[in-house]
Amino acid sequence: MSTKEVLLDCGLALFSKASYDRVGVQEIVDAANVTKPTLYHHFGSKLGFYETVYNLHIQSWFDEMSQKARYERDLVNNLNQLAVCAIEHFISNEEVYRMFEFSINVSRTSESYDFVMDHFRSFLRDIWMMFDMAIEQHGNLKGKTSLCTWHFFNILRAEICLVLDKYDEYTPDLPYKVVHQFMYGIFA
Repeated sequence: MSTKEVLLDCGLALFSKASYDRVGVQEIVDAANVTKPTLYHHFGSKLGFYETVYNLHIQSWFDEMSQKARYERDLVNNLNQLAVCAIEHFISNEEVYRMFEFSINVSRTSESYDFVMDHFRSFLRDIWMMFDMAIEQHGNLKGKTSLCTWHFFNILRAEICLVLDKYDEYTPDLPYKVVHQFMYGIFA
């Protein structure tokens, strides 16, 4: 494994246990058994390092989710695809999920805030657009696209946490149950 790969693995491990601001450069290089100049050589700065770890693990998931959010006139199918993508991805990649949670709860004063929020808002915008396009078929969604976006996103997060924290068990039909519960709420 190359030095860069070792640093990236250590970065994921560390950022899955603490926020960007709580992980220091010295902690990163100690975990990777390299020097600070090595980290700066490969990534330019701590933020450059974080952005690389983030893009490798989180942005790639955002990209996959955004593709599944492309509305194809079947909202339930879109939601099922999104739920499967989110739940299965994060249950099999707990460190990535924990890093994701730290990233979306970033302080506005953090050096990483603008970077993270730009990516996160873009991701949410794709989900919002899916709900907005579904209004034509589901008129009851009119005026509720933001609320549906946040509710759906957070019901997925809640279920992932329940499984990872051993309060619920993953079964192959779990994503569909989550979507069914969500859909019951928006059609009620």
